[in-house]
Amino acid sequence: MNGSFLRTAVRRGAGGCALLALIAGAGAAIQATAGNAAGSLDPLDPLSRKAAVVPNAPASVLIAATRADQRVIVAGENGIVLFSDDAAAHWQQAAVPVSVTLTAMSFADAERGWAVGHSGVVLATTDGGRTWTRQLDGRAIAGLPEEAAAGADDGDPPPLPNAGDPLLDVLFLDANEGFAIGAFGLFLHTADGGAHWTRASARLPNPDGNHLYGIRLIGDRLYVVGERGAVFVSSDRGAHFEALKTPYEGSFFGLTGNADGAVVVFGLQGRAFVSTDHGVHWNDVGGDGSSAWTGGATLDDGRMVLVGQAGDVRLQQAAGGRFDGWTGKQPPLSAVAAGPDGRLVAVGPRGVHVIEMAAATQGSEQP
Repeated sequence: MNGSFLRTAVRRGAGGCALLALIAGAGAAIQATAGNAAGSLDPLDPLSRKAAVVPNAPASVLIAATRADQRVIVAGENGIVLFSDDAAAHWQQAAVPVSVTLTAMSFADAERGWAVGHSGVVLATTDGGRTWTRQLDGRAIAGLPEEAAAGADDGDPPPLPNAGDPLLDVLFLDANEGFAIGAFGLFLHTADGGAHWTRASARLPNPDGNHLYGIRLIGDRLYVVGERGAVFVSSDRGAHFEALKTPYEGSFFGLTGNADGAVVVFGLQGRAFVSTDHGVHWNDVGGDGSSAWTGGATLDDGRMVLVGQAGDVRLQQAAGGRFDGWTGKQPPLSAVAAGPDGRLVAVGPRGVHVIEMAAATQGSEQP
């Protein structure tokens, strides 16, 4: 089945089964087979097959975008990773050892970064995204040790992940400590740059195993968001989390924030909320859109921006200020990063799209 998508959502169907549905595009979110689960080295296995070098790669289905110093890096289907050192004018394709869909990236500095994706894959780079190595995949995750939560009772342990369960976001606080999150409440932690990982799902008060879509360090707090309105916050670098209440009970696909601690969570049905008091109170900043917000970023000047499934862009005109809606002629978008020259670099099912900030400002519509 085709794996094209902007952002993977999980909807639970009758009888407790789960269906990985796609916000935009079509296809399945899981690319594992029985052979994968058994640890097969089948050359057709996307975990064993290198990402092919493709013509016109910037027009591929892309899902993630980030910055590593002055370099812009994007990633998506079939293990494609691209990087640009001239503000997205030209792109080079990275060497990637897998061809699964990649969903998110995080860089600790200009050289050291990590990417995650389908089939539980975790990749690492030490040269700014030019070449990648595999650290982990779903075949190994089920065998990782599971941390016991401090003060936990003797209830049922978190369910074991399947080999095909996708990882949907990754965050490294520094070159050593990092987290990867994904379907069915999967929460991984490493303290040595990914050389060793543990399953740490018990750190979250998430007894229903809600799927986890986004993780960010905002100010001095670590936030995780997911389905069914799940928002968790930690004030001790992820050692313990507490659940927060928001005005919305649908899925949140991501979050962003600024150095002052303001956090914006966003997701289905065009819903987005901002909090300036660590999640005690929330204000609606989603506007009147009905399609999903699928990506967000914080610009170098502290302003925040959201992009959505319908190609909408919502930008703060001043750091800490209101969000103004700008509906341009953008195609569906899945993620956005701040370019080194002040432009926005967004990605989606039609590849890379560079958005001029001047156009976004001049074309703004008051919500």
